[in-house]
Amino acid sequence: MPLIDTAGLLFRWSYHLVNALCRQGVQQAFISPGSRSTPLVLALVHHPDIQCHAVLDERSAAYMALGAGKTAKVPALFACTSGTAVANAFPAVVEARMSSVPMIVLSADRPPHMRAIGASQTIDQIKIFGDYPVFFFDTGEALENEEDFRRLERLGMQAVDFSTTKGGPVHINLPFRKPLEPSDEQIMRCVRAYSSKPADASISGTVKEPSRPLPGEFLQMLASARRPLVVAGPDTPDLPAFYTWCRYGRIPVLCETGGFPHGITKHPLILSHTDAIEFMAPDLILRTGGDPVHHPTISALKQWSVPQFVFKGHPDHPDASLSVTHRISGLLSQYNWKRNLPDPEPVTEYEALWASQSVQAEGEQRKKLDHQKRFTDAHVYDRLLPLVLNQPDTRIVLSNSFPIRDYLLFGPEQAVTKLQAIVNRGASGIDGVTSTAIGAALASGKPTVLFTGDLAFLHDVTALNNLMSRNIRLKIVVVNNRGGTIFRMLPFENKDEQYIRFFETPQQVNIPEIARAHDVPFEHADTPDRLNESWEKLGPRHTGILECRTDAEASMKLRSTL
Repeated sequence: MPLIDTAGLLFRWSYHLVNALCRQGVQQAFISPGSRSTPLVLALVHHPDIQCHAVLDERSAAYMALGAGKTAKVPALFACTSGTAVANAFPAVVEARMSSVPMIVLSADRPPHMRAIGASQTIDQIKIFGDYPVFFFDTGEALENEEDFRRLERLGMQAVDFSTTKGGPVHINLPFRKPLEPSDEQIMRCVRAYSSKPADASISGTVKEPSRPLPGEFLQMLASARRPLVVAGPDTPDLPAFYTWCRYGRIPVLCETGGFPHGITKHPLILSHTDAIEFMAPDLILRTGGDPVHHPTISALKQWSVPQFVFKGHPDHPDASLSVTHRISGLLSQYNWKRNLPDPEPVTEYEALWASQSVQAEGEQRKKLDHQKRFTDAHVYDRLLPLVLNQPDTRIVLSNSFPIRDYLLFGPEQAVTKLQAIVNRGASGIDGVTSTAIGAALASGKPTVLFTGDLAFLHDVTALNNLMSRNIRLKIVVVNNRGGTIFRMLPFENKDEQYIRFFETPQQVNIPEIARAHDVPFEHADTPDRLNESWEKLGPRHTGILECRTDAEASMKLRSTL
């Protein structure tokens, strides 16, 4: 076969796969540069229905695809060249699996004859991510064969179906033999051919499971329960269904990351008191989403010896408290749950108890915060979230460590319950948080606010590359307490110089200079009153960084009083 035909075949091979993925609903692709991936990149950028984003850092690109998947609920693509470029996606692949988020990795590879001989940029990419992907496929080298092209079409359907129904990342490895660069004529001829080609209905579309009744055992227990309780963890996949169901049945909801109107968000404060765990005990628990974030909630789940039902929306069945007693296959939205709604009731005694305890906890917290003279981490959430709520349809992204906890503890309940929050709680790392927020903002097109710590911000600073050239509305709030102060919660007897150096890892990085280097608008606040002023200055901007220089010592003391 002439060399130029090889390049043309590689382009058609790649375009066929991309087109198959697009027909299954994929719309976003995050692409890192490279040579071996040339046919794949050209196929992506020439497809009229794929929105492509160029990202220099592969780790950042993979996390952007993760963020897009969290928002769109369909997988986004991460495409890269061979070698360590693929390995850089490992943290995002782990998080996608652990948090059950759809995502597809497309990695270019060297052909078999170049492997295991020391060829440049050649590593073993076969199942490089181990068992973390819910599906792996190596396409083999491109062949001019109708059967192989039809297999590629089916692969596109499988990738999207497995990624969404099993919940997690899919890895497709594509070995390419040089030459890699098709001619302009070959590109245009291929694109025109596909634009006029009707879809093959025989292999397009994912199979949906028929709706089915809820298990009889669960319905019987629910009907007899006098104190039913829902615990909605991070990444609850069918929040609207649970909201309607719980409000209709008057079931109180402990909401771990907000976004649940009328949910209880101050439950960590309530359950932090030992006697409250017994006083507030339910007689039936229904769990959805990921594992709870807050230790008082996890502790209560361990101590409440009552039936606990969980909807199995995650392939690995997370249950860190080892307290789940019953599992219901699938998600609530996959059942005929509307037929099982009880008759409307007035507010139950148990629901009123949670509401009153929540009001009391927030009132006590308000008194302590009002008496706090120094600028703490708590002020950031208390003052900013009501302002964020003024911009309709805003999404929140939260870093791990203190931000995700402080958001619930110190954010006013009327704001937290109305805001949708995105978190990376699968593996709970601080890496890739800014990139996740960028991907979420790009995919949703909605205003997005990221609350992150200083170390998490510095960990993902490459995400800011070309940020201002992207058409997104993203504000980044950096809570800068100059180090990993969450480690102060560890029971060290002596917090000496070694502890400070290797655990708190204090930093003195000039964040305004980082913003200036990336041409990102910047404001700072070092008092609670300055927060409002700085936020208003950033208001007209689509993108900007607000650095909040808080007092770490005062912040820790305030948390300890709660």
